Amino acid sequence: MSTKFFNNIETRLMDKFHGIASAMANFDIFHAVVGYFRSTGYFKLRKELEKVSEIRILVGINIDNLFRQSQAAGKLFFGDREASLEQYCEDFLRDVYQSEYASEVDEGIRQFCADIADGRLQLRIHPTKDLHAKFYLCLPKNHSEHSDGWVIMGSSNLSAQGLGTTEPPRYELNVAMKDYDDVHYCEEEFQHLWNDAIPVTMDDVNRIVDGTHLAPPEHQPTPYELYMRMLIDHFGNQVEDHFVPHLPDNYDDLTYQRDAVVQGYDIMMRHGGCFIADVVGLGKTVVAAMIAQRFIAANGDNTRILVIFPPSVQKNWEDTFRDFQIKNNYSHFVSNGSLEKIIEGTNNYSQPGYYDLIIVDEAHNFRHDSNDNYDLLQRICKSARSNKGNVDGNKRVLLLSATPLNNTPEDIKNQLLLFQDAARCTIDGVSNIADTFAPWIKEFKSLMSQRRTMSAGFLTTRIDAVNQELRHKVLEKVMVRRTRSNIQHEPRYSHEIHFPQLLDPTDRTYQMSPELLKLFIDTYIKLVDTPSANLKEVNADIFNGSGLHYARYRAVEYCPSYKVPSGKMAKHMADSLASIYQTHLVKRLESSFDAFRRSLHTLLDATRGMIKMFQEDKVIIAPELNVKKLQSDGVELDEIIELAIGKGFDQKEILFHAADFKPDLLPMLEYDADVLDKLCQRWDKVKSDPKLELFINMLQGELFDKEKNPGGKLVVFSESVDTVNYLERELKERLHRQDILAVCAKNRKRLQKTIQANFDAKYKEEWRNDYNIVITSDVLAEGVNLHRANVIVNYDSPWNATRLMQRIGRVNRIGSTATAIHNYMFYPSDPGDSIISLKKNSLIKLQSFHSALGEDTKIYSHDELVHEFKLFNTDVRDETDRSLELLREVRTLHDNNPSLYRRIKNLPPKSRCARASEFSFVTNDSINAALKASGFDGSSAIASERLNARSAINPTQAQRSVGLQPTKDDQRLGETLPSIVYLSSPLKKAFYLVSDTPRELSFLEAADIFHAEPDEKAVPFGDSIQRHYEQVQSAIRQYSLDQQREYQEDKLKIGSKDNDAKKAAAFLREVRPLLDEEGRGTIDRLKQMVERGAFNQLADALNRISRKQKKEPAPLIKIQKQLEELDRRYSYPEPQTETKQVAYTAADIILSETFK
Repeated sequence: MSTKFFNNIETRLMDKFHGIASAMANFDIFHAVVGYFRSTGYFKLRKELEKVSEIRILVGINIDNLFRQSQAAGKLFFGDREASLEQYCEDFLRDVYQSEYASEVDEGIRQFCADIADGRLQLRIHPTKDLHAKFYLCLPKNHSEHSDGWVIMGSSNLSAQGLGTTEPPRYELNVAMKDYDDVHYCEEEFQHLWNDAIPVTMDDVNRIVDGTHLAPPEHQPTPYELYMRMLIDHFGNQVEDHFVPHLPDNYDDLTYQRDAVVQGYDIMMRHGGCFIADVVGLGKTVVAAMIAQRFIAANGDNTRILVIFPPSVQKNWEDTFRDFQIKNNYSHFVSNGSLEKIIEGTNNYSQPGYYDLIIVDEAHNFRHDSNDNYDLLQRICKSARSNKGNVDGNKRVLLLSATPLNNTPEDIKNQLLLFQDAARCTIDGVSNIADTFAPWIKEFKSLMSQRRTMSAGFLTTRIDAVNQELRHKVLEKVMVRRTRSNIQHEPRYSHEIHFPQLLDPTDRTYQMSPELLKLFIDTYIKLVDTPSANLKEVNADIFNGSGLHYARYRAVEYCPSYKVPSGKMAKHMADSLASIYQTHLVKRLESSFDAFRRSLHTLLDATRGMIKMFQEDKVIIAPELNVKKLQSDGVELDEIIELAIGKGFDQKEILFHAADFKPDLLPMLEYDADVLDKLCQRWDKVKSDPKLELFINMLQGELFDKEKNPGGKLVVFSESVDTVNYLERELKERLHRQDILAVCAKNRKRLQKTIQANFDAKYKEEWRNDYNIVITSDVLAEGVNLHRANVIVNYDSPWNATRLMQRIGRVNRIGSTATAIHNYMFYPSDPGDSIISLKKNSLIKLQSFHSALGEDTKIYSHDELVHEFKLFNTDVRDETDRSLELLREVRTLHDNNPSLYRRIKNLPPKSRCARASEFSFVTNDSINAALKASGFDGSSAIASERLNARSAINPTQAQRSVGLQPTKDDQRLGETLPSIVYLSSPLKKAFYLVSDTPRELSFLEAADIFHAEPDEKAVPFGDSIQRHYEQVQSAIRQYSLDQQREYQEDKLKIGSKDNDAKKAAAFLREVRPLLDEEGRGTIDRLKQMVERGAFNQLADALNRISRKQKKEPAPLIKIQKQLEELDRRYSYPEPQTETKQVAYTAADIILSETFK
């Protein structure tokens, strides 16, 4: 059956035009009326119009949009020529920006311009009708009843899709007619519309084209302009921000703090939260106060702020907010151990929804997601706002910590999830937080488990690779962090502030006598060589499984009738309690012999007490203490342990009989008692303390040397309260000094005024010198100024080595008048440390911190280790220094040449240039050679990947690594010369270097390649233009593959590595059909929260219900009530902060450069 209709599937509009052009002998005129006209469509059709002498195209524009604009301006719209042309320009530019990046497309656009220039093509736009009709006339010069003529009418616009040339073709419905009356009618209609239309002149076209990447050479950007454009994209919000916070009179106006406010506020508004992680002493509290000021100004007078802090710094926060005029009606303050008051809305606190901004000081205290406090904070941060102001979206969260990474990458992940959802991450390039962090956490744990068998140098190199990835992919996008070195290297900052020089740590190794050293080593072996530890694999000559069982703390494991969720959980509880006390004893042994002796006797008494309970057939098991709660309240770890031991004899506890326990437990208790009794007898005979003697000699000499310590103040830290009290007692007795102040959690609040008056350089009242030595536990390691002192002694080393940074920060602060900071470290003798491995473990953790966050201080000494790890080089400028330099470049351009800044900022998409290069860029083969030369064996995929990228993007470094030299021989370089391409979409911004294959670059790596001086000129593309197109297209394909892989639909729900969430979701799916309508609604809400990864502990809670149901089935009504309780606890709004589109979106080409 023959029909005049066609649909672009069987027959395309392009095919119809081709048939007419081939068969119509006198095809002289082509007229078209279209709603949308794409120059790309014109190019496709152009070859069929080669013999046509008159081409007229009438284009409709968005009249509705112009009409609305006129109404908004209080005007009537009568078809304004300028407005109509402006609308057409926008449509044309959009067409150019969205068209395929290919030489034939760009040539088609140029052909379109040339046809207008020579008059062959006439283009008009209709200013008063929003044309939706589309028809095409193919006519001879004198159309009559006796000549051929065609009209094609339907849904197709003059675009690639309308013509049917895309794959797959889009469905359109058109009809082709050649009846004279039909054609003639449309011809007359066209003429009426054409006469009313506005011509598009060559001047108009030139003006449009000049705003695209196809502008003539004199309007093309220079390499410098492309370089500045990519910097403006990154830093523009910061340099254009003109917010001026109120600064109290007694505060220094510091540019680096103002810059942190701008950057931090921008990150917080885009991602819902931000880490403020400047090193200790740079004024994070002041930065947070100014960000709070700014948020209040944006959100309005109804803004409410919740500040969460360790109890020791409450007054500092209250004073700071008062100084910054952030009144009480704006803010509430709560200690980090009292968050349940916010959840419940008690003690004059409001419930979570009341608050708009949450500020968390010392946020690293929330790095573990398994404790109650973390769950409370996450619920506070993610609850719906009940009184929204001018700022849309969910709560904003500021996390303050100089040490956000203490141990593993999981520390960062858990803090990040306080303001992000795992499966709805807003960070470029991170589709699912759980999946992104999983390989880093896995590799870190694997490395730490093998650390006893690896060299320190190899281990830290691997850890460095893991954390460099963490830094580049995540931290630099959500964190503000500067070190003192960064400040000093930046000219805009360095003249405003003075920092004392932090000298290399001075180590003091105390030497034990042979007899004491043997006792030290024997003791350590008994403490750590537990039968279950299997340390024989590490060193069979030393370890044989003859150490303590810590059976006193394993009772729950050996009591089947003790009510715990499962036998596995009982063993986990026992392992945790035993491990806590084991760590406690080892730390005491390294702290002081006096403290260790006390703890040894305590454990012996507790073990004997448990044996006595067995003998009397009345065994009491203490309930699990809320250890984290006590720690958060400032109670020392050793005091918590002593409290747990004391509660073991509480008559209110559950009573068991000896027969209730497995028979293995009592012999283990008796074995422990025997080992402990012998150790106590040996340690009770020890009268010497070589560590104390060394310290007293130092006090009588170097520590109070006038040149070294002109202020005559000294700060001494120890992890043990018993050691603090021991030192105070011994020094007062032996040195007859009464100016010694001992501080711990119990007396800190009472002594706060005394501490400030004697040690705080910012104390506003009269300084005093009643005390010149402060001996303290780590209760003074946070939130206090001690910077009248410039000498610090670490009497013992905290096992969390980042605590050392906090300690040093007490004296290395803004306002210190000292020229140098002296940091002393005590170590056990080398044979002793070879057993404890304290220094190695600490350095491994420090390497993790440094590679992820950067630091400007040496923490440990032992030069051979520092040299081996290559942690420090004061002459090297780190990535933060580089970022600050780039920010300064953008700011200088913005301030000194605003018109050029605006012009560069408005460069069109697809802007490009060619540059002359004197250097060859490395290929994959040369990168592999560099990897082998650098000692990488491929065992770490992350390490190899990182070196791969570094070698690829820095030609001067790369050529040195593989022995290449600069050259100008283009023939020799040939096709290896690359292009660099900057792509962007709502999902991600990315930079690619493309030679043989595309490689993704970091922002700083891309900036190094884009870098150009203002006087550098672009060179003609010449024969390189085709290579340029191919390399840009290769980058686009790689971007597409990367994004399609990262943003698969299943990843946007539950991460592939998040097994707990998968199990929880499966349980909900299983239960849902069994519940009523209300119960199914509860299930749906919980499932959505699990899929989003909104709450870390929700999946665990659901899995506990599931396990218990399988073990002891309960009625459905009980299950439903448990689920409803979880639904109430974790009520969560739909996220309203800006989030990335979950569907894949094609990339826009922002900039590209090709090297010749």
